[in-house]
Amino acid sequence: MLAACYIARPKKHEPEGHPTLRVAVYSSFDSLPESARLLCVAAGRDRWFESLDWFQCLHATALGPQVEPRIYVVDDGAGAALACFFGCTRGPRDRELASMGNYYTMEFSPIVGAGADVPGVCTALAAHIAAERPRWHTVRLDYLKESNRTTQALLEALDRSGFRTLRHHQYENWYLDCPGTTFDEYFASRPSRLRNTVERKGRKLQKAHQVEFILYRHASDDIERGVRDYVSVYNSSWKQPEPHPGFMPELARRLVIHDCLRLGVLYADGKPVAAQFWITTDGEACIYKLAYDEKFAELSVGAVLSREMFRQALDVDRVRRIDYGMGSESYKREWMSASQEIFGVRAHSRRTASGLARILVASLRTAAKRLTAA
Repeated sequence: MLAACYIARPKKHEPEGHPTLRVAVYSSFDSLPESARLLCVAAGRDRWFESLDWFQCLHATALGPQVEPRIYVVDDGAGAALACFFGCTRGPRDRELASMGNYYTMEFSPIVGAGADVPGVCTALAAHIAAERPRWHTVRLDYLKESNRTTQALLEALDRSGFRTLRHHQYENWYLDCPGTTFDEYFASRPSRLRNTVERKGRKLQKAHQVEFILYRHASDDIERGVRDYVSVYNSSWKQPEPHPGFMPELARRLVIHDCLRLGVLYADGKPVAAQFWITTDGEACIYKLAYDEKFAELSVGAVLSREMFRQALDVDRVRRIDYGMGSESYKREWMSASQEIFGVRAHSRRTASGLARILVASLRTAAKRLTAA
């Protein structure tokens, strides 16, 4: 369903013939125009968390029925989509516009097509959001990476459109840049403690058990079995049960369609003892979820499985980057080479009473923290 349409007309200082951008808002995935779908398909080849399949899977299995999609599409005035922003609300009375995501999200960003004018489409998007009535009190954005230039352009555009953007830290993100790196080269560069542990525990595991590694990737690989074994390991680990048990199986099914699933399971005597769920697109592998059976912790089955997954990523998929997701766990530093911040933003309106009150509260909290630290 098309909810609204906004036209960003050329400014007086812009040359004649400057494109007139239009912004339309859709309240369902099914109502998106074909050009927007194609834009998301193209983006998803490189960045899974910008794909239409990702947002549909998340909304259907892990956000709840009270979360209503609000999808903004910027086009060139002739119907060709240039950008999409997947937002959501929690009902018609909710005047907070949020990025569509939750704790399953690794990164969020507006989706901008190749060759599009990033500042221009972000300006049109922010102007449309600011012009909507009734006004939004807050635009809430989570899981942002500073290295993403589209994110920065949107935040600057929101500032110019009557919002006060306030940033806060959410997570640390460890990653490895590895273009042209083989697994042997990579592993030789790891700390000696890690290499020795993996080799020694791997030999001990092989001696005590019949060990098998299976990578579930294609539809012919019995993906349903792989997911069941992943869930079995996850439930035998230290981690809390999944709050939305249907999410991971559905995510795996969608990833298989695009050849983006790398689900590795390590078996000891036929029993799954470690599992890792990776998402691999063109050039990048994301270590999305991992777990191991605590009964096998002394044999470092998680690290042994990691060796095989890194070998797959570097020697077979030949990725340029491996992303270790969210979190500051110390073990990630042994496998990765650098880190960056994942942050959130609350853009409060300077044109509503509620927005101004939220700005005031945030300012008072900041001042109180400074006094406490002084």
